[in-house]
Amino acid sequence: MPATDRSKLVYATTLVVAVVWIVLDQATKIAAVRSLEGQVPNDLGPLVLRVIRNTGGAFSLPLRLPWVFVLVAIIVTVLVIRALPQTRSLGLATAYGLVVGGAIGNGADRIFRDGAVVDMLDLDFAPLQNFPVFNVADIGITVGAMLVAVLMVLEDRRLAREEPAVLEPLGHGGAAEPDAADVQSETDTPTDTPTDTPTDEAERPVQVPPGTDA
Repeated sequence: MPATDRSKLVYATTLVVAVVWIVLDQATKIAAVRSLEGQVPNDLGPLVLRVIRNTGGAFSLPLRLPWVFVLVAIIVTVLVIRALPQTRSLGLATAYGLVVGGAIGNGADRIFRDGAVVDMLDLDFAPLQNFPVFNVADIGITVGAMLVAVLMVLEDRRLAREEPAVLEPLGHGGAAEPDAADVQSETDTPTDTPTDTPTDEAERPVQVPPGTDA
């Protein structure tokens, strides 16, 4: 698949997953408020349905800063948008969509529900009896973040396995062999040889004075 088509598919996957998760989160919250708020909790065995207006953080954490969580949702969305151009994995795109959908879902509650998030899922089986009440958006954030971490680790390992090993050519004794061009240049270089010059007195010609028979 061409890189352009792959990039479009990654963007589309992230967007579709995020939108679907936002709709699912808000639909379950609307249904829970209409059917369960002010009523006796609905015991389904390992899962209890009860409505809690959570003014704290995710999973009912006691943090009373609602607008901070709206800012966090915006930051998460921006970071995912910036990461998408380098993303080629559809699994990672799905994980990004879950995180963004969950963050926007809870962020919408902060804005339109007086700063309180609607939680309705309460686990009631060992060892999770004391697990905080949560919602569909919390599931998206948690599962998406875990998928992002796992997929990134797997991708790093895959790239490490595919990276070719670089070996230096070695000659005898572990020393690098000289290039043929270097050997040729050394062979073609003329060697200066000293010329013999007569310096001994016996080798000099004897000069005869004029008028003298030799």
